[in-house]
Formats: sequence, C-alpha cells, structure tokens
Amino acid sequence: MPVDGLANNRPVCLRADNISFSYGGDRVLENISLSIRQEEFVGIAGLNGSGKTTLLKILVGLLRPDTGTVEFTCHKGECEGRIPCRPCIGYVPQQAALRQQQFPVTVREVVAMGAYGQSGLFSRQTKDDIRIIDKTIAEAGLGRVAGELFSDLSGGQQQRVLIARALVGNPHILALDEPTNGVDARSKEEFYSLLSHLHSTHKLTVLLILHDLTELSRTMERIIFLHHRIIYDGPAAALGPDGLWNLMVRAGKE
Repeated sequence: MPVDGLANNRPVCLRADNISFSYGGDRVLENISLSIRQEEFVGIAGLNGSGKTTLLKILVGLLRPDTGTVEFTCHKGECEGRIPCRPCIGYVPQQAALRQQQFPVTVREVVAMGAYGQSGLFSRQTKDDIRIIDKTIAEAGLGRVAGELFSDLSGGQQQRVLIARALVGNPHILALDEPTNGVDARSKEEFYSLLSHLHSTHKLTVLLILHDLTELSRTMERIIFLHHRIIYDGPAAALGPDGLWNLMVRAGKE
C-alpha cells in the first residue's frame, strides 16, 4: 500500500496477493498482501521466526508460496534483462549462510558471479562485462581488495562484496536479508551510507530485513512488521523506536 504522497506517484513494481506458506505443516505466512512501489526504501521487521526471510525469498522468486501470487513488473524502458524479470532483482542473503561456504574465490570472482544471470553461467566475459564489474567494484569501495580471497575479508567488507555481486546485473530491486548482523558499529555506518548512495544513484527499490529498530525508524521510508501476518505496514516516521518496540511486545503476546 502507498505510505505517503510521494509513494502514491510511483508505479507498483512488486505485488503479493494473499500469499501463505508452510514448512512441514507449520504455517509461517498467512494471507500476506502488499504492494511495493518503484524506488521505495522498505524495511521488514519482526520477531525471530516471524516469517521475514521466507517472505523476502518469496518476493524475489526463490520460494513459491503455497497459495496466492507474486507479480513483478519492470517499468524501466531501458531494462537490460535478457531473461525477463528475474535478473532485475538482486538478492543478498544472510551472511551466516555464506560463511559456511569458504570457497577459495577472490572478491572479483564473487562479484563477477552476479553477471551470470544476464549472460549465462558458461558464457565468456565480454569487454562490457569487465567494464561493469570493474565499475561496480570501485563503487562499492572494494578496489584495494579486489584480488583478495572473499573468506579473508572482514564481515563489513564481505557484505560490500555481496552487494556488488547483486548490483553487477543492473537490478531494479535490491533485497537484503539482515545485512548488518555480525559487523561492528563502524561497518554498519559505512553500510548504511553505501546503501543510501546506491538507492539514490541507481534509483533502486530496496527491501531490507533488519533487527536494529533504531536504524529501521531512522533510515527506512516504510516499515512492514510481520508476525506470520502483517501487523503494520506504513511510514517509518509514524512509528519511531517506541512504536516498533510496542509492535514487538504485541507480537510476543500472540
């Protein structure tokens, strides 16, 4: 749903209609309906186990809902996706999942993986591919570590690499799952600064799962609060930190 006058003027790019999802018979999401508008900056919050990651994976096409539908619409005429829709969404998973995979790959190789969604896994990199990869690495502030192993980087640097990998395919939606978990305060500030820059420069729609309630209310344009269903969907400014804590308490009692 639109959250302010500005959002009202933006076309809808992602819509979920009455989606539900269960794991092993346990209902995780129930009757979720929402619309995401182009260039919105949306935070998704909720208690552990409330269905945040599941919802994000359904929205970006990594999971299929048991019931309901998800529709993605690209409104940009210059869309470069040669495989319709899917390459237009960049996904950054939780770091914990990536740390379990200590492959001997460099920063540059990880970022280059993001181009395969456009060109195909076994395609040879073109001059344009190389130029875009170099540009993305530089924009993410990774030029000095481009030849280093991904596994040797700090948590904050790894997160920048994963964002660069998601961006190299020129997505219109960037979805991030708890991107600041396990990084220090300085790295968090650098991350929010980078994300704000990318949002404004690339005109991205951003979907972001966060546990940091202060950052949610300070950084996000809109907040969706989940507890298996949507408890709140509206402007972040209307809640503030106290409002989010109240939603946490309410969800804990259900």
